Amino acid sequence: MTNPAANHPLIPSSFAAVDAILRGVITTWHRLEKGVSDWESCLATIELTEAEGWARTTEKLQLINTFQWHEEDKSRAHGAGDNVLGAIKRSIDASNRRRVQTVDRLDDLIFTGLKESGSLNDSAQLNSESPGSIIDRLSVLALKTYHVNEACEALTAGSEDAIAMQGRLDTLSEQYADLGVCLDNLLAGIDKGEIGLKLYRQVKLYVDPETGQMRADLED
Repeated sequence: MTNPAANHPLIPSSFAAVDAILRGVITTWHRLEKGVSDWESCLATIELTEAEGWARTTEKLQLINTFQWHEEDKSRAHGAGDNVLGAIKRSIDASNRRRVQTVDRLDDLIFTGLKESGSLNDSAQLNSESPGSIIDRLSVLALKTYHVNEACEALTAGSEDAIAMQGRLDTLSEQYADLGVCLDNLLAGIDKGEIGLKLYRQVKLYVDPETGQMRADLED
């Protein structure tokens, strides 16, 4: 399915277009990951290539999630001491903040594009998820699918473990495809004025280590 507002640079044209970006980043990451030690080296090693707009922001979101996935892998490594785990936890916290901000940015862009195209209907029924939130979920599912497929290829074909792992891959692939259809339907419904879109800032609550007071992180 193709979104009627497909030519607008701020609006994803289709799930297929999103899928190509997500898979492209994952492939590039695993080709160049030896040059990545932290977020700064990640940005220096794996350059964003998409044009400005939804595509580049989606590319950045996938890069953030891929980086965070592998930071979480580090936190589960045997023999990692408290100092190492503390540093990884801070890295994951910073990455999660980047992820939240980038999902918000993606929704901002899509909302602006739909508004410019005259597609928004303020009186239409709202969907429970925003386009940016769905794309974020697709990003994580794409990562899971990649790694489970990798695990399948490493197992002996026909073995009990291989059959079980293939079952997990089939489930993930089905979930990924179904969620992609949901994204296409949502974008088409908004464009037709049948579904409304409302922006909500994701609010992160945390205790300020200096004051001990609860704070809401709304900074960009």
